[in-house]
Amino acid sequence: MISVIVPVYNVEKYLRKCVDSILNQTYPDFELLLVDDGSPDGCPQICDDYAARDPRVRVIHKPNGGLISARNEGIRAARGSYVCILDGDDWALENMLQFIHDTVSRLPESPDMVLFAAHNVYADHMDDTLNNVPEGYYNRERLEKEIFPYLIMDTRTGLHPGKIQAHTWDKAFRRELLAGHYTRDERIRVFTDVPMTYECLLHCRNVYICNEPLYMYNRANEDSIRARSRENLLTKSFGYLAAYMREHMGGLAPSIDRQLNEYAAMLIIRTGKWRAATEPSLREAAKRLKEGLRESGMLSFVSAGQLPRKAGIVILLLKMHLVMPAVLLCAARVRQEKKQDG
Repeated sequence: MISVIVPVYNVEKYLRKCVDSILNQTYPDFELLLVDDGSPDGCPQICDDYAARDPRVRVIHKPNGGLISARNEGIRAARGSYVCILDGDDWALENMLQFIHDTVSRLPESPDMVLFAAHNVYADHMDDTLNNVPEGYYNRERLEKEIFPYLIMDTRTGLHPGKIQAHTWDKAFRRELLAGHYTRDERIRVFTDVPMTYECLLHCRNVYICNEPLYMYNRANEDSIRARSRENLLTKSFGYLAAYMREHMGGLAPSIDRQLNEYAAMLIIRTGKWRAATEPSLREAAKRLKEGLRESGMLSFVSAGQLPRKAGIVILLLKMHLVMPAVLLCAARVRQEKKQDG
């Protein structure tokens, strides 16, 4: 059996489409866990209505605690051999669970995780999120050689994210793997998929990766767009995230400590660029960035000397409390990127 977990909060407009996409799967042996995270809209009633009509649906009502809290409730309640986690405003293609089952069944050793692709659905067009690695079966030796050195960050050509997308919704996890490595710190409210996905991957014995799009990621949802913009704000939650990743992933592979350092730096510089691009003046951008650094404590997680040169200069300036020069460098980078994009 496959367990499908859907954390539910303020997605009344989209929830029925999400739930129907699971109930209409071609593969029949699944359970659907709807975790109502104290949603203030009509979602709790929608969940209960589905549970009353279909025995495959179970509902968990809980006080609001955030996405990680809701996801953890579902993980603890799951009974399936594998677990999928969907966002309540997205939906699955009808063959998603069948593909996962067939993949797991045909391999000589069932994988700890199955990674697939997704369609990104915008208001006026659609494109794909693909895995930036060759498709196929990866045992532990191949993971350590080809994936882990560039898992979280790939800095061979700059300060760039790693090869594997951190989303939970384009993956199936062996339940025992999740039970041991779900995110315990429920104070984390940004990049909530990152710690669990990467911690699980670092503990995998084997993984199957493909670029078959099986999931529809709703990028037109305005609430999701606003949530993504909040990821540019340095808050205490960023500090919780960086501390958790260091505690639970540090030393698990030879280059992971370096990647964690680069990841924290990327979040800081990303915020600096966003502030430089959106605030009414660079002086205001510097003020807001300084406030965010103070609140999050993110600089304590970064060593400038271990970063690519340009990123290292920005971080060094910030550590020396020279925020305005750092913002000027971020603004120059924003202009350069706009010019490159045409």
